[in-house]
Amino acid sequence: QGRLRGCCGVMGSPIRLDEALARSARRTAVEDHRLPPISPSELPFLDLEVWLLYHPQLIEEQGEDRVQAVEIGKHGLQIALGDRRGLLLPGVAVENKLDAEGFLRQVCLKAGLRPDAWMDDAAQVQRFEGVSIPGPMEVEKEATKSDRLELTHHELEMLADFCRQNTALLLRGASPTYYLPGGPEGSINGAALSISFNGGPAVSHVSRLSFRPEIPLQSTLFSLAEGAAQALRNSRAVAPQKATVDIELTLLTDPAMHGTAESPDLRGFDPETRALAVIERRKSAWVFDPSKAPEAILKQAADEAQVLTPQDAGVYSFRVKATKSPAMVTTTPRGGAGADVRPPGVAGTFYPADADELNALVEEMLEGEREPAVTCHAVMVPHAGLRYSGRIAAQTLKRTEIPDAVIVIGPKHTPWGVEWAVAPHRRWQLPGGTVESDPELAQELVDAIPGLQLDSAAHQREHAVEVELPFIAKLAPSARVVGVALGAGDLARCRQFSEGLANVIRAREERGEKVLLVISSDLNHFATDEENRRLDEMVLSAMESLDPETLYNTVRDHQISMCGVLPAVIAMDTLRRLGRLERCQRVGYATSADVSGDKSRVVGYAGMLLR
Repeated sequence: QGRLRGCCGVMGSPIRLDEALARSARRTAVEDHRLPPISPSELPFLDLEVWLLYHPQLIEEQGEDRVQAVEIGKHGLQIALGDRRGLLLPGVAVENKLDAEGFLRQVCLKAGLRPDAWMDDAAQVQRFEGVSIPGPMEVEKEATKSDRLELTHHELEMLADFCRQNTALLLRGASPTYYLPGGPEGSINGAALSISFNGGPAVSHVSRLSFRPEIPLQSTLFSLAEGAAQALRNSRAVAPQKATVDIELTLLTDPAMHGTAESPDLRGFDPETRALAVIERRKSAWVFDPSKAPEAILKQAADEAQVLTPQDAGVYSFRVKATKSPAMVTTTPRGGAGADVRPPGVAGTFYPADADELNALVEEMLEGEREPAVTCHAVMVPHAGLRYSGRIAAQTLKRTEIPDAVIVIGPKHTPWGVEWAVAPHRRWQLPGGTVESDPELAQELVDAIPGLQLDSAAHQREHAVEVELPFIAKLAPSARVVGVALGAGDLARCRQFSEGLANVIRAREERGEKVLLVISSDLNHFATDEENRRLDEMVLSAMESLDPETLYNTVRDHQISMCGVLPAVIAMDTLRRLGRLERCQRVGYATSADVSGDKSRVVGYAGMLLR
């Protein structure tokens, strides 16, 4: 269905065609490190394309002149710089409607290089030609069967008892059994222990999943037993009195790919023998239920994984062996309230931990002629270490009339907590003082915006909100600040968010309370100073167009690493819904090179007033 399932080959020296085909076929099937090995169950549904590559030439031109040396539809590209290499076939540019410069940028990204690395004189860029021979796979039915880890029911129960006994021994502080003599051995792709009380539904899972490399069976089960014992220790406060603990085992092997949650391809998925998994970034859920149709299993797995961007959520299946059916395991975090006071997470790194030093730095950043503060509906400020970006943030915020209610929306940089999280705390602690939050406003946001949750874990070490607080506290001591951290999302989800946010702001204003939106975002990351400034200008111009979709597409289409693009799109779309997006005014711009002097790898910062 047009999705890449594997692509490996041989290139660099002459080789017999039959040998090249055999080597390329094996590598593509089992050695493409980007993807799971191809499962036999997938074979009838694959399309195969063989490319014969020839006429390799080193592009002698340098810098921007390399663009003219690439002919779309004729040439493929290979780049080598340092220990990084990347190759794209001639068909890639045609299929993705790339021009020559876009093709050069994409081959850099394929190699794990910055997008403009093709202009580096030290980069070796090679073009080549090729002929494509496409067609569907044709396989006999017997070839679709997998012989991985065939376990009898008795062997599966032996392994489950091994886990149960070790969990009990670890809970008592006794010595566990590290190895099950005479028990099955081998490698697996995943395993889970599901814990329940008195025969009820599972209350906790400990699991491990690995597409590649495979993981050893018995040692993995021992580590899961350790996790189960810890989970039971943590659950004793909520376990029923005289509870009987039940532990069930699920084993997964032979992974297969089935597209995305938005566009799934469930051919070859048999609910009788396979579990279905949905994985989006660090969230996942897998379901084994022979009584349900594949589409119903997919919906359950996607719901349990709390999918935010269906086009980016991968769908996979595994051969399953389970002691109990149905079985469901999720690693998706759930929101949690936490303490009333959120302690500083990045004091001593992003800004001084000493109260006097922090106050002196804030005063220094706010120095300069004070123009009259103006009424703004939103502002954008950077969130790097205050030494690098604090002056721009300070100068932007001091130009703004800050009301009593402030919502700071920033990107989520840490792996902890839920993807879209509102800080549930009543106060933010800083060195030398606190900043009040507004739990009522936080709850209003959760009630109005699909997918948004109250969660302390997501904000525990997150800096995007925290680094703005010292300036807000100094300029508007009575302001109450609600912090929002956003992980993955797409344009449709941004629009859902902004619709709910606009409704919350309208309701607040009907009660006579103004709300300021603060977009916490740095601009492009880690290009040269010259390239960074070029890309950042694209971002700022897109914001000045007053069209949030233009901003979103600009960042996506040019691979600009603006970490707060979703907060910016949401704020702009919210103001547009409220009829208040009339002007976007620049206050200042800089890169980290202005402080460090290092122009080889910089980050961009800008302050903007949205009026």
